[in-house]
Amino acid sequence: MEGPPAESSRTPTTAPKRRNPNNRSAAVDPARPGSGIEDGHRPRRPRRRQGPGPGPVSSESAQPSRRNRSRAALSEADGAASSDAGGVDPSGGGVHRGGRRRGGPPRPAPPEGTSAGTPSKPRPRPKERLVEPPADDLTSTLIHALKTPPYPDCPICFSSIHPAQPTWSCSPNIPVITEGEAQYCWTTFHLKCIRSWASKSVKEMAEAWRARNQDKPGDWRCPGCQGRREIVPPGYWCFCGTTPEPKPPRLATPHSCAGPCSRARPSGCGHACPLACHPGPCPPCQVRIELECYCPRRRAIAFRCSGRQTNAVNLASCGETCGRRLGCGKHTCASACHEGDCDPCEIMETVKCYCGKEEKEVKCGDGEAEVCEIEGGETWFGRFACAQTCDRSFDCGVHKCQKPCHPPSRSAPSCPFSPEVITRCPCGQHPSSDFPPRTTCSDPIPTCDSKCSKPHSGCDHPCESKCHTGDCPPCAVPITRPCRCGLTTKSIRCAEATASTAGDLLCDRPCQALRACGRHQCNRVCCPLAALGKSKGKKRRPLAMEEMGVGEERGGLHECDLVCGKPLTCGNHRCEERDHRGPCPPCLRSSFEEMICFCGRTVLDPPVPCGTKIRCTYQCPMPPPPCGHPRTQHTCHDDTISCPPCPFLTTKSCACGKKEVRNVRCSLEREKVNCGTACGKLMRCGFHQCERLCHAGECGECTAVCGKPRKLCLPDKHPCTQSCHAPAACPEDSPCQALVTLTCPCGRNKQSVRCGNCTGSVKKERAPPKCTNECAIAKRNARLADAFGIAPAGDAAKAADRVEYKEEVVAFGKANPKFVALVEKTFKEFIGSDKKTQVLPHMPPERRKFVHDLAAVYRMDTRMIDQEPHTSVQLLRRIDTRIPSPSLYATVTAAPPAAGLGKLANLRMANAPTWRAPAAPPATVASPAPIASPAPRSATPAHEAPKAGPQPSAGAASLSAAPPRAASRTPQASAPTDPVPAAGEVPDNWEDDV
Repeated sequence: MEGPPAESSRTPTTAPKRRNPNNRSAAVDPARPGSGIEDGHRPRRPRRRQGPGPGPVSSESAQPSRRNRSRAALSEADGAASSDAGGVDPSGGGVHRGGRRRGGPPRPAPPEGTSAGTPSKPRPRPKERLVEPPADDLTSTLIHALKTPPYPDCPICFSSIHPAQPTWSCSPNIPVITEGEAQYCWTTFHLKCIRSWASKSVKEMAEAWRARNQDKPGDWRCPGCQGRREIVPPGYWCFCGTTPEPKPPRLATPHSCAGPCSRARPSGCGHACPLACHPGPCPPCQVRIELECYCPRRRAIAFRCSGRQTNAVNLASCGETCGRRLGCGKHTCASACHEGDCDPCEIMETVKCYCGKEEKEVKCGDGEAEVCEIEGGETWFGRFACAQTCDRSFDCGVHKCQKPCHPPSRSAPSCPFSPEVITRCPCGQHPSSDFPPRTTCSDPIPTCDSKCSKPHSGCDHPCESKCHTGDCPPCAVPITRPCRCGLTTKSIRCAEATASTAGDLLCDRPCQALRACGRHQCNRVCCPLAALGKSKGKKRRPLAMEEMGVGEERGGLHECDLVCGKPLTCGNHRCEERDHRGPCPPCLRSSFEEMICFCGRTVLDPPVPCGTKIRCTYQCPMPPPPCGHPRTQHTCHDDTISCPPCPFLTTKSCACGKKEVRNVRCSLEREKVNCGTACGKLMRCGFHQCERLCHAGECGECTAVCGKPRKLCLPDKHPCTQSCHAPAACPEDSPCQALVTLTCPCGRNKQSVRCGNCTGSVKKERAPPKCTNECAIAKRNARLADAFGIAPAGDAAKAADRVEYKEEVVAFGKANPKFVALVEKTFKEFIGSDKKTQVLPHMPPERRKFVHDLAAVYRMDTRMIDQEPHTSVQLLRRIDTRIPSPSLYATVTAAPPAAGLGKLANLRMANAPTWRAPAAPPATVASPAPIASPAPRSATPAHEAPKAGPQPSAGAASLSAAPPRAASRTPQASAPTDPVPAAGEVPDNWEDDV
């Protein structure tokens, strides 16, 4: 064998890969002792354990041998392991592996001036190791990528797939869900990545189906080919799916079982794959198969098994003329050897019909050949039936055959109307003997009076006509048939229902069922699926499982033909598909221009899907707000979106400009700052004030009631009830609607009437109502009560309704009369207003307790608000809120009554508590005038005040003798009116006064 060629002739056409210096299968170093061969000797294959050898190294020995090249290619697939296992000793010794020296000890370099047998040459540069590129098929490319670093990246986590990491490959081991031919991308993933991806997708899809009330399992899609699967990868298996947790040898393909591939071929031929366990698809089947050809020659045709899929038609054809006999029986097949039956014969020929009246050209072998022969006539082969009637004469010579064209008989057939043939009436119920005899076939056939009763041809109903000759008339039996939608029935004749041209019965009721979109009604007249759909009404028939989705498929009766038109998720376009259920598909439009954020530091490369919102993580470059506060930290945004408002609190003037409101957000406009008080500005009318709460801008038109006193109603100041009309005078052309109370002379009877004063009517004095008998009785009772000193019943009832205050409340009121007067004034103003609540100024705890106790007497609820020392009392109105009588101020400021002397006691107040005389001398009380003799009183009206006269002194009253009939009256203290303290009596800081 010749030595290797020169170095120049072995230069590869492809760029050599860089050699790994730590690879133990690298090329032999020509400068290492014992690694070369002497001049003149044939190069030998280096041994695995080569010791040091003498002699120089030839320049040709620098080329690696064939074994070294194969070892170098294998070492490339295991570069990582070999780089960690050992390396070349820089001292010139053997190759290290795991720290152990292989080969003999290094020989010392010869001393200077000496030679080892050959003159020393310059040390040549070692050649880089060559690795052949992988084949062009997908399987070889995947094997090379998994074995050779840099390893491929996982499409999910974008990390390298190391040979020691568990993986999963998209292959038929877990089939995809598809209606057509299954396709796989053979992409390799990390097992933990694809399991997490699949588990999450299956869970989300199952929850989405449950949200739609559908019990369907979840599925997941392969990130590489989008193939749908329901099974989550169970674990780490080899590529062919036979070995779990594979542990391949060092030189085998990573993640394989290193055994023969046991994956079933998609073609189903049953031949095994010749490769070892491998990623990617199996190569086409190369098994040689022999089959007989299809023609009568039966020649053996050999071809590869993989050719079955590419040449499935006429696979075993020999290519010669078929030669099989055609269906006509006259000619042979002229086509090439083919599979299946031969084509019909295409040769045309002229043939006759069965009756012999027509001729036409037909293909050879078409039709059924029948021998047609007439006695005393010609003979021919009939091949088809024409459209004419037979018209052949019967043996009678009178009647002719009315049947369509048919093969004739050799002799003339007997007449069907012959008396020998017809022995009964047409309905068959009576024999011919019951009728006058017939002598010839031309005599009429007798009929009876019975019903025909023959069953109709299209139904089983008997004929209702009288016995007749010929065909029966159409069936007239009424039958009930439902319409097409099944909601209406109709009665029609049986002949109309069984006719071939009869269509579906249609009603005029529109279908109320919903279409497939679930929003629009069908509205088709007499829809066949009206009973299957869900209507909009409350009464819905539950659908069975087999009825769901019927008619909603593509082209179905309940398919919605309207455009969806809903806005897509991009926000720029609308859905152009037919109206449908569920969410619309995503917008498929894209922009092929760069999307740049406002600050210019974030750029999205095209294509950019429609509706994409760029999210920049950098800070907004806009200047700080003009208020002077620091800018709020936020990310970059579009210039059409304003920056977040200033969140700092400040003091601003309210909208009406009366007050300064504190702790107001800086970004709040002045028009929205509200102080909570009424505007109070004078309206345009110049008479009313604005009652709106604090606001900005003009107060608007005055809508308050006028309220000015009407001139025609003076001296009664009845207000004008019309809307404000200033500066015009009040129109008094309409009658006044104010109520006026009229009383009788004694003041007992009262009557309310409308004022009614207007410019169209004259003001008249209204007559008061007259006193009735009850008024006279009341006057007499009052005189008797006055005579006997008895208090009236009304006064006793008022005395029973008097309020009694607690001792601690009375004690506090006596100590603080000014505070009591101000609190009760506030309570009365609150009760007289329309407010539901009112907050009092903050005050000390003892005064708050007094306010709580006093509010309970007024029948009001209280509540504590704010915290100390600014705690206040809030008043809450109730339905039974009242003003008690007497007031607390009147109770604490009233003087105790003096004991009556020389008068009869009030008999009706015998059980009522009386005042005890104090220890101090009693105050003098003016006694009433003595009662005169029982003469009739003057007719002074009860409502007029008596004239003041001279009162006797107390001594004279006590000494004066009273008549025996007159009883002394007990002096009673009249209820004092609630005094309103003057403005100067109570200071402004009354809550701080102790």
